[in-house]
This record gives sequence, C-alpha cells and structure tokens, in this order.
Amino acid sequence: MLKKILFSLFIVALSLSLVACGKKVSKEEYDAIVAELEAKKAELDAKNDELAQKNAEIEELKNPTRTYKHDGVYTAFSYSLNRGAPQIVSVSVIIENDQIAGFFIDTLQSTAVQKDEDGKATKFEFNAKTKKQLGYEYYMFPASGAKVDGVLDVEAYKAWLAENGKKEWFEQANVLEQYMFENGVEAVELDGEKTTNVTGVTVTVKDYVDLAKEAVQNAKDGKLVAVTGHGSDIVWATAKVDRYGKVTDYVIDQLQGKVVDGAYVFNEKSKQQLGYDYYMFPASGKKVDGVLDVEGYKEWLAENGKKEWFEQVAILCAEFEAKGIYNMALDASGKYITVSGVTIVDNKYIQVLSQVKANVK
Repeated sequence: MLKKILFSLFIVALSLSLVACGKKVSKEEYDAIVAELEAKKAELDAKNDELAQKNAEIEELKNPTRTYKHDGVYTAFSYSLNRGAPQIVSVSVIIENDQIAGFFIDTLQSTAVQKDEDGKATKFEFNAKTKKQLGYEYYMFPASGAKVDGVLDVEAYKAWLAENGKKEWFEQANVLEQYMFENGVEAVELDGEKTTNVTGVTVTVKDYVDLAKEAVQNAKDGKLVAVTGHGSDIVWATAKVDRYGKVTDYVIDQLQGKVVDGAYVFNEKSKQQLGYDYYMFPASGKKVDGVLDVEGYKEWLAENGKKEWFEQVAILCAEFEAKGIYNMALDASGKYITVSGVTIVDNKYIQVLSQVKANVK
C-alpha cells in the first residue's frame, strides 16, 4: 500500500513539474510516460522481492528453522518391577539432519542376589547386560528346551523359533522400532498393553510407545537423558542442548528403594527431590522423631564444611560442564580425587554424564 501511495505521489509530482516547465504533454505521451514508470516500478519490485528471498535464505542458513533442537540421541525412560525385581525401560530416538533416523528400545532388568531362609529376595542388583545385549541369551521361550545346564544351544534355539513362528525379545523390539520409524509412533495401534497392527510383535508394547513419544518430545525440547542401574539404584543424568550443539545444565539424580517381603519398593522421591531431607549426615543430630530442622541442618553443614548430596553432585556437574571428563579421576574407593568439595563415591555418575554428552552429534 505504501509503495502505491509513493508511486501515485511521484506521478503527481511529475505532472506538476511538466506543467511548471510550461511544456504541453499530450494524453498519449502522458500515458506512455506512466506506462514506462510502471514498468520500471514492476522491475524494481521484482528485484526487491528477489533480494528479500535471498536475505531470507541467508538468514535460514545462519539460523535454520528446525523441528528438533539438534542432531543426536534423545532418550526417555521409566522404572517398574518385573516379578518384584526393579527394571529400567528406555526408548531412544535418533535424529540426523533434523529427521528421525530410527528408534532404539531396551530394558535393563535385575536379579535377586540374596535371599532369606524362606527363599524370599532380600537384595537385588541390576544385571550386567540389557535385553538387547543378551540377544538370544535372554531366552524368552524356555519351552524350546534349547538351554541345558545353563548353556544355550543358540543355533538350535534359532531353528526352534523359526519352526514355531516365534521371535526373541530383541527381534520383536527391532520390528517395533522399524515400524515406528517407517510409519510414525502414532501409527502403532494398541489394545491394552499389546499392539494389534505390528506383525510379529507379541510382547507388551504400550510402555515402549509412550516412551517413544516422550523421547521425540525431548528431541524437540533439546532435553538429553542417560540412565543406568547401580546396585539396585537407578542413576541418570539430564542436560539441555541448544540448536548449535552446546550442552548445558547437567543434572545428576538417583532413585533408591528397599526390599519389602521379597519385592523391591522404590522410594517416592529421588535424591534430588529429597534435597536436604536425604540427610547424608545424621551425625548433625538435626532430625528428631523423623522431622528435620532444615535451617539447623544447613547451619551445621556450613559450620563443618560439609555439603548435602544434591549440592555435591551440582559441583560435579559444573566441573564436568566446564572441563569434561578430564578432571574426574577416582581413587581406589571410587571417590573423586581432584574435584574440590565432593566427597561422595562415584555411583556411575561419570558414566551417565559422559553418555549425555556423547548423545549430541
């Protein structure tokens, strides 16, 4: 609209100048002049549009519009019980060139390593291998009879699976991953916990689908997550990544629990959520009848040069963000040698921090 007004004023000014000069212009000459000017204006408008497009392309190259924050691996996890034993279920989405390039489903289970005289579990520990890492050794179909005295005849097991139209857990996970990659997470149809439209998948999948959706959202938000098990505890780290791949705001957390009547029970709050209520220093005497005098406890910590768990891992995260793994040496007991103010033992904190950083591509 502004261009039109300016052009009209220009025509009026031109007309007045011609009149002021005393030169008579015929209607045909006047129309020809206007037509020529309009052609010039159209040409200039086209060049301006072309320049604006080029500027937009340059700006897009400098600051590209992305669906996902940055290329990398984004994970979501949940914890639950499998026959009374703690387990961690995780799903990751792989982002390449701002596109979903695949999914990765896995589960880390645990085993009762101590039992009482009645055969009830009193202690659990997470397994050294995940279901994916176990492969056929996960042995989801003992009816095959392919394992004798704890030794699996892998080839015989594979033959039995093929003959009976079965797939091992990792094979079914692979099928679901591929289906979500090719069709989208939303395309998986569920009837309760199981899928009704992913051929070859008979295991329960609702948790995997829900976590896949969460992982995709994490990719959009730039939320990085890495998780593992330590003893019976769940240990994880989170961080933020920006569009340029800079990782900041590392946080470590840990969820503990206890065994009750042979089954594991997770605590309601993680160590981060507990804050000072984690109460790492009962020698302070600031908790009476289960009630913590928080201000008194904080004063005691300051007076004695101590820091609560969440304060120590904050120092650890800041050190890692500033210097990476290079200042994370441990002594024989697992304590940090060179990180001032941190006296806790490394419970796979370095592992999850390193994994978070490695997930950025």
